[in-house]
Amino acid sequence: MKVILAKTAGFCKGVRRALNMVLEKSEQEPGPLYTDGPLIHNPQTIEILERRGIKVAGKGKSPGPGDTLFIRTHGISPERRQELLSLRVRLCDATCPDVAKIQGLIRLYKRSGHTIIIVGDKNHAEVIGLAGNAGDMGHVVTEAREVKDLPPAERVCIVAQSTFDPDIYSRVAQAVKERYSEVVVLDTICPSTYRRQEEIRKLAQSADAVVVVGGKNSANTCRLVQISENIGTPTFHVETAGEIKESDMQRFHSVAVTAGASTPNWILMEVVDRLKEIEYQASSSILRALRKAVRFIIKGNLLVAFGSVMLLYANARLMGIILDWLPYLVAFCYILSVHLLSHFTDQGAFELTLDHRLSAYRTQGKLYITLSAISAIMALILAGLKGLVSFSLMLLLIVLGALYRIDIFKFISLPINAKNYSLRLIPASKDLFMALGWSFVTVFFPLFLTGIPFLTPAFFLTFATTFLLVTVRSLFFDIRDIQGDKIVGRETLPTIIGTRGTKILIMSLTSFQALLLILGSGERWLTGFGYFMLLVTAYIFFYLFLYHRRVIYQGTDVEIMGDMQFILAGILALIYP
Repeated sequence: MKVILAKTAGFCKGVRRALNMVLEKSEQEPGPLYTDGPLIHNPQTIEILERRGIKVAGKGKSPGPGDTLFIRTHGISPERRQELLSLRVRLCDATCPDVAKIQGLIRLYKRSGHTIIIVGDKNHAEVIGLAGNAGDMGHVVTEAREVKDLPPAERVCIVAQSTFDPDIYSRVAQAVKERYSEVVVLDTICPSTYRRQEEIRKLAQSADAVVVVGGKNSANTCRLVQISENIGTPTFHVETAGEIKESDMQRFHSVAVTAGASTPNWILMEVVDRLKEIEYQASSSILRALRKAVRFIIKGNLLVAFGSVMLLYANARLMGIILDWLPYLVAFCYILSVHLLSHFTDQGAFELTLDHRLSAYRTQGKLYITLSAISAIMALILAGLKGLVSFSLMLLLIVLGALYRIDIFKFISLPINAKNYSLRLIPASKDLFMALGWSFVTVFFPLFLTGIPFLTPAFFLTFATTFLLVTVRSLFFDIRDIQGDKIVGRETLPTIIGTRGTKILIMSLTSFQALLLILGSGERWLTGFGYFMLLVTAYIFFYLFLYHRRVIYQGTDVEIMGDMQFILAGILALIYP
């Protein structure tokens, strides 16, 4: 079974904007925040926002004077706005800009004496808000046959709900033109909605089945389901991956996956991963066994730990030194330990189930934390073979890693709120500490263990290039997880400077790393292998391009591509003369 992911799937700009507004406000204000109805039509996201203190007004959760209340993306009527202002709340408008534009056009044409015909779902929150702006001059229709029941009018302006079906809107507009003499038809359907619906039409015609991911109460998601069903393609509307049954999917050779405008990326990726699992279950026993082996290597962080060994060998070739077996085992054990601990203690990722390994961490948590502890102990024992100082340095590194990942202050009675001083609260600290840890065990510690002088240009250049290489990997993963990081309030560089800014930063850091390699090799501070390492630079640009073009998009694909840069460095070192 081939899984095809729609290019338009995921949050639209209006939803991203609203979420950003609410999340930024929640970071600034300690008290509860309220939204006037669900901010977006996605139950899973709303549930997570609730846990962050962002509550949906109503059902016993009413804002009081001075509380902050957000107008949701669908917008509201002028009457509703006055009603909310009478509560003496601090009102923040998260109305989608496309919806706000339609509201403005309605008021403009209403003032010029036009009768306003709104085409959309009559009970949808956006349409209710649009109708409120039209007042007595407005009428709502859903189908072309309803036009004949509208009252006479001299001048008519017709608008559509921003997420409405363009084909239906076109038919209604034609019926209105046939009925009235002076008609202004405004193009108010969101471009994102149009592209999303056009793509699902093409996918539904080419795929054996379609899976649409999104809230059951989401109008634009239900519209995608309707379009696919009208084409005659077997269509499955799911909110989570758990709703997909293996028996339903096994008979299809190709399945297209799309999502509504309010569907978070992590839920979409869970569905894709679930379909991939069904695909592999239907394959031969050899392929299934291979798939399980690959998943174990990735899930158990063995790939990234092996990557540290390969990077260490590349660094040795770069500095022109020969190392014995000990530094490689220390690096493997330390990186394995810290990455297992990192994923196990990542509560935000647990909350969102952001990638393929987290379900296993939930069910086998004790196993993974035990493996992390064993790996750390092995790193200590191996470092201790070279003496007390090396043992102490490794112990310090492990303790610092634990202090960063685990909030141990909550177990200690202190006169201050130590949680407010957690290292993890430092913006983008995860990338910084991870890069420093890697640079320590693959550059400094090997030289220290073997007694090789390290205050040399070769050491500093290799330390810097390693730091940049690991930082680029971390930033690449952060781009993948940006939606989830924003929802749970985790500050990474992409959440601060945005996806586009992070991509520019990755390219800048990678270019600077290449410049250091060229400079170091040209001045003969580094060996000629530095020129070979430029192939790793090219590889980073290559996988960033693939991600930008959505050729790679799954958690597993992204992880493999990111970790392969270390393995590629080691392979180049092996073939370097």
